[in-house]
Amino acid sequence: MTVDQPMKALGDHGIADVSAALARHVPDTAASRESIRNAAVSMILSDMPGVGLSALFIQRAQHPDDPWSGQMAFPGGRFEPYDRTLVRAAMRETREEVGLSLSQDMLLGRLSDVSGGRLSLHRLAVSPFVFYSPEIPDLRPNYEVADTVWVPLSFLGDTSNVQPYVFPLDPEKREFPAWHYEGYTIWGLTYRIIGNFLRLFSVSIPGEPQVTLVE
Repeated sequence: MTVDQPMKALGDHGIADVSAALARHVPDTAASRESIRNAAVSMILSDMPGVGLSALFIQRAQHPDDPWSGQMAFPGGRFEPYDRTLVRAAMRETREEVGLSLSQDMLLGRLSDVSGGRLSLHRLAVSPFVFYSPEIPDLRPNYEVADTVWVPLSFLGDTSNVQPYVFPLDPEKREFPAWHYEGYTIWGLTYRIIGNFLRLFSVSIPGEPQVTLVE
């Protein structure tokens, strides 16, 4: 693995810096406009004691019909017609999955859509939205969520923390870049979303192999 531009100071940025970076950002939303099916996720930030800004991740519950069963993700899910907008879909799914009610004034901005890879098999595009919770929220995970964890941005922004991961269902046993944090492995779709976020701060992480994995 190679890293274009290592940077270890992301933890020095405050929420004002994140808000300003997202305000300047022009996300690529073509995938969600052209896709047959859409989903939206919430990247929720909050200030955690001793470590600063951190992002909320969920571990998806094991389910045979879920192609991302057991994996780390951001709260979110499929867009439904009654949502009317993708950001409302992200907010609804977050409330359902972890019991956190997001409001419009907590929204900092939108990241570029993510598509390709395994998403192509499901004809799906994912749109990420970034929110800030000024207080550490009480979470009430539902049956879709096995666990939750807050991961410091300083950890994600330190490119030396990116390590190889072999997806057990990949017949070719290829190595994918990932973060291993306190027993959790963050890779794949969620890794790509975080990569788009980190680029707002000139942090470049290794890219994933351009392959399609079996389910």
